[in-house]
Amino acid sequence: MNYLSKKLKKSLVIILTFVISFSWFLSYDTCANASSINGDYKVYVMAPLEKITDWNKFKNELITLKEKGVHALTTDVWWGDVEDKSDNDFSWNYYKKYANVVRESGLKWVPIISTHQCGQNVNDTTSIPLPKWLWSKDTTDNMQIKDELGHWDKETLSPWWSGIEKQYDELYASFASNFSNYSDIIDKIYLSGGPSGELRFPSYNLAFKWDYPERGYLQCYSKSAISDFQNEIKNKYTTISAVNQAWNTNLTSFKEITPPTDGDNFFTNGYKLTYGKDFLNWYQGVLEKHLDKIASIAHKNFDPVFNVRIGAKVSGVHWLINSPSMPHSAEYCAGYYNYDDLLDEFKKSNIDLTFTCLEMNDKDAYKNPMYSAPKSLVINVANLSNDKGIRIFGENALPISNNNRAYENINEMLYNYNFSGFTLLRFGQLFNENGTPKPELDSFANYIIKKPVKVTFKIDNLNLKEGENLYLTGNSWEMANWTTGLYPSKFNYKDRKATVTVNLAEDHTYEFKAIKKDKDGKVTWESGNNHSYTVQSSGGICNFSFNN
Repeated sequence: MNYLSKKLKKSLVIILTFVISFSWFLSYDTCANASSINGDYKVYVMAPLEKITDWNKFKNELITLKEKGVHALTTDVWWGDVEDKSDNDFSWNYYKKYANVVRESGLKWVPIISTHQCGQNVNDTTSIPLPKWLWSKDTTDNMQIKDELGHWDKETLSPWWSGIEKQYDELYASFASNFSNYSDIIDKIYLSGGPSGELRFPSYNLAFKWDYPERGYLQCYSKSAISDFQNEIKNKYTTISAVNQAWNTNLTSFKEITPPTDGDNFFTNGYKLTYGKDFLNWYQGVLEKHLDKIASIAHKNFDPVFNVRIGAKVSGVHWLINSPSMPHSAEYCAGYYNYDDLLDEFKKSNIDLTFTCLEMNDKDAYKNPMYSAPKSLVINVANLSNDKGIRIFGENALPISNNNRAYENINEMLYNYNFSGFTLLRFGQLFNENGTPKPELDSFANYIIKKPVKVTFKIDNLNLKEGENLYLTGNSWEMANWTTGLYPSKFNYKDRKATVTVNLAEDHTYEFKAIKKDKDGKVTWESGNNHSYTVQSSGGICNFSFNN
């Protein structure tokens, strides 16, 4: 009995020693696995703008995307194509063939009900106008959008036109009826809310000589738009005397109320005044009402048939955000004045949000002539969406070509801000003319399709003083999304601890070291005498400790 007890104790000691040693090994020499991204995360690719002619090549390309892990193909279903002959006369044959090929490839399908014109915006490679017969339904003033310089825009219907409900209801109903047999592959449906399929005004239009990074133009100078603004102010203030008191004006009637007559002066000074705030709230409110309108029509027609999520896109208007003379003027011209209120409408309308420019980075935002801050903008909108419980998806604003840094920026946003998916713009970036994959497809797969993962660094005994920073360094650091100069405000001084989360994308083994630098540049390595920590791209937790 004593012999067995001694033998058992000895075995237990050996096992315990092994467990302790293995635990120490995990916590010191390597990093333990950790979870990664939103569980609903899906990757889409946006189809070519041009019509497909070689269906076999197209099918093989889709199969390649499926094998790489792409979930669905998003496709513009152009109103100008399907109802081009006459009112309520639809032809869906091309898109049914299209859907059949998508089904055969094994991918899911995300149709975009594209009620806008193709051919007037950045990277438009074909021209598909709205149905010609449409413009005989009413006057130009009621159906088109007029900007502050007098240009009339017809790339999308005016949100002030009363006939939108009937036309969209007929279009949506016909799509639902004709594609009810494709509910097995339809994963989601997108609504076009304006130019380029985005919920915005056509404020930056290349056809009217707009050039980046100009602010663009306000789009509310038709008679119907001005009348709507007057009615909005009348409903808010009731009497013209109340308006004069609030605006410090001497108006004699509501008919004298107009949108800004001098756009540059308005965005320099006027937007700060009560008049400016009232105007911008009304201007964005037009978009909110438009979303409410088209979402209601879509839910009525699509929910009983497809039972899938419905989405809409908001453009990342990232330039002039930090302009010293006209801050946010480009956003305001597009109709984005208060993202908090705009996203409230997305929540109310039960619509998923897709936001663009995830590939971009803030760089000298207060110094460059664009005064651009795309990354800060994405983070702001993503945080608001998460706070409101809105499912948010991402998209690149411009084509990506051999730019791993752009993929890293996307990766960072997708992981850290709870995105539910990402759509690559566009198909042609991934395939050559003969249908063979470009090297870009591998970069896309490694950074975006393979779910981004995180590594968390837990640092103990950290004793940073004013002017000191913590740095992480290691091999292949350019392929990891991390901050190499972390400010003391991120640290818990009381516990002398810090947790730093970074993202990895490629299937790679990374070695990390931690150092801190004082204000004079003196370097102190973490304990372990220049010890390195290895982590696979599957993620993990690394524990560092400084000798202080």
